[in-house]
This record gives sequence, structure tokens and C-alpha cells, in this order.
Amino acid sequence: MRRRKLVTIILGIIMVLPLFLGLGGMKDVMGTEKPNQTVTLHKRKFATMPADKKNTGDLMDDFGGDPLAGAIFTAYDVTTAYWEAYDEATGTDAEKSSAATTAVLALKNTVTGGTAFAATDTDGIATKALPKKSGGRNAIYLFIETTSPAGVVQGASMPFVLGLPVYNEGTDIEKETVHVYPKNEYSELTLGFTKYGVDAEGDLEEGGLAGAKFILKGQNGSYYNTTTRAFDLTEEQALAQTTQIASAAGGVVSVPNLVLDPGDYQFYEIDSAVSKAGAQAENSTLYHYAAAKNPLVTAHVSADMTITYDYYDITTTKQENKNTASAYNYQVPAPTKDADDKDVDTDQVINFTITQKIPTDIKNYTTFSLIDEFDEELGLVNATDAALLAEIKGSMTSLADLVTGVTISGNTFTVNFDLDSLKAHAGETISFKVKMAVKPGANLDTEIENKITFDNDFAPKTDTDQVKTFGKSFLKIDGDTQAPLAGARFYVKKGDLYLGTKDGKQAWSAATGVTNGVPTFPVGFVVTVLESAANGQFSVAGLAQKEAGVNIDYSLKEFVAPDGYALLASEVHFTADNGTIRLNVANKHKGSLPSTGGSGIVAFVLIGVVAVGGAVLYFTKGRRQIEG
Repeated sequence: MRRRKLVTIILGIIMVLPLFLGLGGMKDVMGTEKPNQTVTLHKRKFATMPADKKNTGDLMDDFGGDPLAGAIFTAYDVTTAYWEAYDEATGTDAEKSSAATTAVLALKNTVTGGTAFAATDTDGIATKALPKKSGGRNAIYLFIETTSPAGVVQGASMPFVLGLPVYNEGTDIEKETVHVYPKNEYSELTLGFTKYGVDAEGDLEEGGLAGAKFILKGQNGSYYNTTTRAFDLTEEQALAQTTQIASAAGGVVSVPNLVLDPGDYQFYEIDSAVSKAGAQAENSTLYHYAAAKNPLVTAHVSADMTITYDYYDITTTKQENKNTASAYNYQVPAPTKDADDKDVDTDQVINFTITQKIPTDIKNYTTFSLIDEFDEELGLVNATDAALLAEIKGSMTSLADLVTGVTISGNTFTVNFDLDSLKAHAGETISFKVKMAVKPGANLDTEIENKITFDNDFAPKTDTDQVKTFGKSFLKIDGDTQAPLAGARFYVKKGDLYLGTKDGKQAWSAATGVTNGVPTFPVGFVVTVLESAANGQFSVAGLAQKEAGVNIDYSLKEFVAPDGYALLASEVHFTADNGTIRLNVANKHKGSLPSTGGSGIVAFVLIGVVAVGGAVLYFTKGRRQIEG
């Protein structure tokens, strides 16, 4: 009996013990209830933002996207604002919750303080424990992405609201960890533009300009590394890179697959095989760019990863916030110089026409002048600064008012221009004439050069033109013995015109008449007389050789013959040349003539006849005596 009672007690204890153990356990749990709940953020990136997807609070391996590192979220306690809006709203719990959520989202630009999470790691994860209660009610948090990594379209990074505690579905059991999957739209950008060359005529290089080089400065002040594809170089290091950003075929400049922070990215052009900023060699064919205009192109990357550009158009006018960009390099237009006659007489007035195209990028110029260097055997017709300035202005077809002055120095004159006024005439052409003449004594058949130089900031450009003059050398000789003869005197003629001088300059004139066999000429004209020297030589210089492509027919008219020689009845024709080959001009010696009005030789003949007859008679008679 006693034994059965003991068994009953033991079984009762066993049955009640679990109840006591359970109550004790509940007390332990309730007594140590955690005040915080762990929140784990899983940051995901998408090339295109997907439709909203409901978070479950649990791990969601099928959420999509890729992990995004470097995002920092801050959780702001908006419990009071939330519940005030909730309590004021009407309708179902869902409707009241929606109204309260809208109310706290509107606070995104005014909230302060907050609890910042660590930056998301390479798996896109950041974790922090947050209080579950605030002011005696369930805590409500407004999550804002306060730091976005490069490449994020920040406008698509929407704040979200999270209320704690979060329970397992269908129970009042709190989740150990609340998993939330915020998402971002993420873009890899391409920065670029098209490079064009503008030739000396102002026309675009067909197909763009390849080979121009650049360095790219990032919004952080560092330069793009073509090897690491990061902005981690100093300017010096960027310039020293063996591989540079360069325009490809078609002039395309492209830096693709960039993960960028919002800000400005600047393309600076650097010297290359096709373009140069500084001074170039004379008549260089390189294109140039204005270093003062660097950066040539600036890309603005917005918080939403959209790109706009600032650049300079073909006229070097700045364009801002455009969807695409271009950049231009230019060649310096060369001047031209052209003489209206290149085969000339001494002192003949030659009109040299000088032209210069005003560059398309004239706004990039700080220096603009034309420098004329002429051979010592040439001389200006208008040889003072004032006279030459008046001549230039008077001969200009347009833009005469842009010439500010002329300076003559030795065999050089410089034409200066109003640079600021020129900028309004980009692409137009300056044209004017300058009168010059070949000086007496110039070398024969030798190019006498006149050079024009366009002096500017980039590459001096030049052009030259040449003129020549000719002459002829002669040798006066005895027609029989070839001995040289002195003292012969000649006129030089061209058709009916005689060579001479007027007002100290070589000239041609027809005779106005003849007096005592000597031609007369207009007042002021002095006819040129050539005379053979003791060695028979004489020459003429400063004659044109051709006219309209045909040799000019010159002639010598002898008007005094050497002593004892007959005067040439005909003119001696010749063509002007380099004077090295002498043309022989032969005269005949005069014959001997008898004196007229005396006995002449008849008496001598008669005397001779008588003498011969007497001798014959004498010898005949003597022979007969001997024989008889």
C-alpha cells in the first residue's frame, strides 16, 4: 500500500514538473527579452531597375541582381511621426499604415541624426541591431542611402520604411535577423566625343581626325589610368603613360565601361603626331589646338548617371550642357604672293598681290601680322611707312580698316592688323597689292625672291614668288681679222622704241624725229648709248626676255662705227639671255679710193709705153748692126 502511494507521488511529480519547468523557462525568456532586433541589408545592383519586389524579412536567394559594395545607409527613427499619422488616418490597418508610410517618406530631406550602417561589403551586406521600441511603441525607421558607390543612379535609390519588431509569418515569434534587399540601378558609362581636323581652307577633315591624344581628369582631381582603368594618377604620371587616350578612326574618342561618381570629367588635349599646342616649324602641316582652351571637352555626370558636355564648336564658341560633343584642331592658312609679271625690265613696276585667309579659329590667336622680306635687288616703289600704308589700304578690296600700320626696316616690311576686329571676319580673305621694281645692276637670269610670312601663335606660314631680268653681251670685231674694235656706239631698240632713262628710271620711248641724222626724243627722256671698249666688249642689262611667252625681239642700231670701218647698215637683232655668251658684231674695214681731178695713172702708163718702145727699138737696131 505504502509502495503504491510512493509510485503515485512520483508519477504526479513527473507530470507536473514539465509545467514548472516551462513556467521557469518562460520567465527566463521574458526576463531576458532582447531590446534590439538585428537588421541585415543586402544591397543589390541592376543594369535596369526591376519592378518592386516584396521583402519577406528572410533570406531571398532569388531576389536577383548582383552585390553592390560601398553603399552606406542611415536609419532615422521616425516612430513618433509615423504613429501620429497612423492614429490620425482612418480606414483599415493597411490604409492607415500606407498613410503613415507616405508621411514619413516625405521627411527624407529634413531628418537628422540617425544610425549609420557600415558600408556594404563585397557581398553587398551590412548588419546592425536596432531598438525595437521607441517611446513605448513599435519603432519605425526611415532608411536612406546616404552614400552611394560609383556608378549608382542615385535618383533610383529610393528610401524605404521598416517597422520593428518583425515576426515570423503567422506567429508572434520574432525573427532573429530581418533581411532587407534594397536595390540600385547601376550604370557603366562611356565618356567620349568626336575629334575633327579643320584644314587651312576651313573645311573639315574627311572622316574625322585620328591620332589626337588626351588625358582625362576625374572629379576627384586625379587622372585616368589607362592600365588600371581607375582615376589614380597625378597629371605628371598621366602625361608619362605609354598608352594614351587617342582619337581613333573617324576621330572617335571613347573611354568605355567607366564606373563613375557624379561630377565633372575633363579631357585635356596633349601634343601628338597630328596636333601641337605650341610653336611649330615653318610651314608645318600639323594641326594645332589652343592650350588656353583646355579642357577642350568637359563631361558632366549627374547623380542619375546622365551625361552632358561642354565643348568649343568649330568657331571656338563655347557650347554648354549638350548631349554630344565635338572638338576641333586647325591648320594655319598660308599666305600667297603673286607677281603680275615675272620676266621684267630694270625699274619696271611689278605688282605683288598678297592674300591671307583669316583663320576659322581666329579667336584662338593673339598674334597676327604679315611680314614681307624681299631680295636686295628689289626695291619698294613707295618706300616710306606712310606711302606704303596708303598703297596697301588703297589696293585692298575689303577689310582695309583692319590694317593698323606698316613698318619698313631694310628689306622687310611688316603689316599689322587689329586682331580684335579680325575676329568678326573668320574665314574671309585679306588681299592687297605692293609695288616693287628690280634695281639696276641685278644679276641676270637669276631668281630674285620675294617672301611673305604669316606670323602667328602656332606655325609661321610662308609663300614666295620670284622675278627675273635678263640682258645681252656683245663683242665688236673686225669682220676679216676678228680683232676687237673699240669706239663703236649703239642704241638698243625694241621695235620702234629706244632704251633710255626718264626721271632716273629705265624706260622706253619712240623717237619724236631726226635732226642731222640723230633721233630726237621727248623732254626728260635720255636715250641709252652703248660703246665698245678697247677689248671690243659691251653689254646691256635689265631687259625682259619674253612677253606673252614669246621671246622679245631686241636690236642694236649702230650710229657710230669704229674708226676706219664702215657703219652697219642693218640693225643687229638679239634675244636677252643670261649675258654669258657674247654676240659678235662685225664691221668691215673701209676700202682705198683714188684722188679725183689730176692726171691720174694715164701719164705713167704713157711714159711706160714710150720707155718700153724705145728699149725695143734700141735692142733691135743694135742686133742688126752686129749681124750686118
